Amino acid sequence: MSEPARLPKKKLRAYPAGRGEFICGDCMEGMQTLADESVILAFTSPPYHNAINYADHVKKLSGEIGRWERAEMSYGFYKTFLVGRFKELLRVVKQGGHNVVNLSPVAWQGRRVPLPFHFVGWMEEIGWRFKEDIIWEKGVVRDKRSGVLMQHPYPGYYYPSLAAEYILVFQKPAGKKRENNIYHNRTAAEKRASRLNMEGYQEQSKNIWNIRPVAPRENIHPCPFPEELARRVVQYYSYKNDIVLDIFSGSGVTNIAAERLGRKHIGMETEKKYIDFGVAEIKKITRGV
Repeated sequence: MSEPARLPKKKLRAYPAGRGEFICGDCMEGMQTLADESVILAFTSPPYHNAINYADHVKKLSGEIGRWERAEMSYGFYKTFLVGRFKELLRVVKQGGHNVVNLSPVAWQGRRVPLPFHFVGWMEEIGWRFKEDIIWEKGVVRDKRSGVLMQHPYPGYYYPSLAAEYILVFQKPAGKKRENNIYHNRTAAEKRASRLNMEGYQEQSKNIWNIRPVAPRENIHPCPFPEELARRVVQYYSYKNDIVLDIFSGSGVTNIAAERLGRKHIGMETEKKYIDFGVAEIKKITRGV
């Protein structure tokens, strides 16, 4: 597939969902409808480089095609795509607020490319300040890379199976040091309302989070992160009634976690079928199902 000169514009439409909404369309255009510094937290997992063709995946779900093929995209184009959108996100997030991103290395032209490590530099160049690195240990391994060593038990044949991804936490610097956080202007009532339940915190206090990935039939999206992952991020980096944004919302897991935790939320997604799934899940929450 050749690289497009620009992404095709789609008419934006908002779909209400509990305390928030989903915006259908390219997130660059979606963010341009938001005011400066209107969001306290952004959490997302960007599209997997050239591993998944999301448009064709939706067609497969609808029965239009039998299988989907990868959509090839150069690494340079992918970098430009991400940097442009996270630069616009910097405008939208409040000073002291956070941008949390789930990433993993990618396969490109027969080699493993350290995308998370490149990504940190890209974000620092456009103004984000690196704050934390968290390892999401998935436990379940779906690849068989380590089997190479079983077949060839000699030095040089070691390829570990992939059981972890990175959660990278960035912060938008504030003009004043005392405001370089999300709590400097909170009232006592706001703090009480968002007080954390410390049960189980000993395990979560480490920067390695062991969370089971989503099973294939639990979600229609090909690669959703688990709600527990979103729940931790939302509760640690926002207060109740804050606005939480996911610029690549997929099936709406961030929105779902935010809804349960009493936050306002905005999800941006190009595929309407994924949005429909997220809206339906949030309706279950609001109805107490």
